[in-house]
Amino acid sequence: MWFQTRKSILRRAVDATSSERPARKTGALAALLCAACLSPFAAADRAYAQEADFSLSTDQAALRRVSGMLMLDYSSLTLSNGGDFDLMSLHYLQRVNDWLSYGVGAFAPMTEGNYGGFFGADLALHAQRQIYGNWFINGGLAFGVGAGGQSLGQSRTLSGDGVFGRVYAGIGYQARHFSFGVNYARVAILNSQINDGTLSFFVQRPLHFSVGRYADAGRIVRADTPGLPEHENILSFQANNFVQINPTGSYTGDIGNASVQFTHFLNRDVYTFIAADLGTTGVPLYNQAHAGIGRRFALTRNVNLYTQLGVGSSGWATNTVDTGPGFFIYPKATLEYLWHNGLGLTLAAGYMRAPLGTSRNWTVGVGLNYHLSRGEAEPDGDYALRGVRLNVLGRRTSRVFYNGRTSEPLNLIAVQADYVLNDHWYLTGQIAAAGNTFRSYAGYAEAYAGLGWQSRMFASGRLQAYAQLMYGINPVGIDPAHEVGGLLYPALGMFYHVNDRLSVYSQLGTVVSTGQYLSGMNNRFRHSSLGFGLTYRFTLPTRS
Repeated sequence: MWFQTRKSILRRAVDATSSERPARKTGALAALLCAACLSPFAAADRAYAQEADFSLSTDQAALRRVSGMLMLDYSSLTLSNGGDFDLMSLHYLQRVNDWLSYGVGAFAPMTEGNYGGFFGADLALHAQRQIYGNWFINGGLAFGVGAGGQSLGQSRTLSGDGVFGRVYAGIGYQARHFSFGVNYARVAILNSQINDGTLSFFVQRPLHFSVGRYADAGRIVRADTPGLPEHENILSFQANNFVQINPTGSYTGDIGNASVQFTHFLNRDVYTFIAADLGTTGVPLYNQAHAGIGRRFALTRNVNLYTQLGVGSSGWATNTVDTGPGFFIYPKATLEYLWHNGLGLTLAAGYMRAPLGTSRNWTVGVGLNYHLSRGEAEPDGDYALRGVRLNVLGRRTSRVFYNGRTSEPLNLIAVQADYVLNDHWYLTGQIAAAGNTFRSYAGYAEAYAGLGWQSRMFASGRLQAYAQLMYGINPVGIDPAHEVGGLLYPALGMFYHVNDRLSVYSQLGTVVSTGQYLSGMNNRFRHSSLGFGLTYRFTLPTRS
């Protein structure tokens, strides 16, 4: 078919000659691409500038409105071997003009087959035009990566080379607050069992938010500035432990997860959320993404109780952790103590169940809430513009040394998000997935978090150097016999600022495993990489 003649692009990390577990999924890439790419890259049209202070008049123009939409899509597919398979996708699409949008998305199976843990991510281009009354036609294409499977061997046939493509066209209807419709879609993964044309059903919801100039990072804007958030938003980080209940898969221990959740309030107490969990211990890069609705109860002035119900897709290879086709239900309660200026310490407990598989889990966790905006119950207050950088780059590694052997270099596609703390320091996180095979498996991925330092700008404000240190994981094994432990990733590089929004980005770094030093592991993993890409820069208004 149209997609089957191309060369491969994503990979699964594993040693094909040993019994170690592979990096089965790009779920980490899919969940963190949704959370990191709040707005895709765009050509900038505003000159790079610095101003001393905001006056009342400049406050009124401090923010600009960004328009887009969320698009939820469901497709039921038939595999080339006759098996059942389905994909649910969620995309954020940002408008270019009144008919063209572009964005990023993630996709996973839900209720058909037995492929829980298959995940993927893509970039999309979407066109939509009204034709008569509330009716419209739409079409688009998406290109990305996807990987997973029931087992180590089966993931080769289902995931193929990991290169995902989708084209679609159809008709929809615009209701008052949302749109819905049907498309005909062609979905394929290179050299895999996924290659089918099918009807897909979609729902769209408009989405609007405001951003500021990156040059204004650190500035304070008044509470009456147009474009500030109308309702409360919270960004949550948690370390969760999943305790499996009577597991039937080959892995029966606990699974430690790093979790991130974005919460948007609809009114004072009711909220919607989207969340992702990434395995850090037990099953590295075990992955899941879910969304739902919740309610907050104010117990005292500083203590809140959050109760929520989420649904989503999760897993690993189903013979390791059996989530069936991936669909799960996840009720959860979180107790928060508001500590200081929008920071809250949290304690959480929940129950995660995959009703179409056998996986049952008690979950407990501790974490931190960062209240990005003020709620209806709080008095008016000023907002600060916080700098954010979204970096998309290609990384080419040296030959990879793992477990006493060397493998061919990796072509990594990486997304890195930087949150600027002040003139010199920033928090950073990166997720990267291989665009070629690693020891015969698709879906190799790396995930990192850390701290960076940046110089002042020089060369007339065009150049800026940085150095950063990140710590992370890759999933080349799930037991001490094959695991390499955590990964240390020191890197340095340079920005070339084209203008206020767009920069050219470079990165040179080395990845070294720490298990041989910290945990007495026998395996070692290392490579060096050189990367180039683009950076999109903006500021978000947050409570000061």
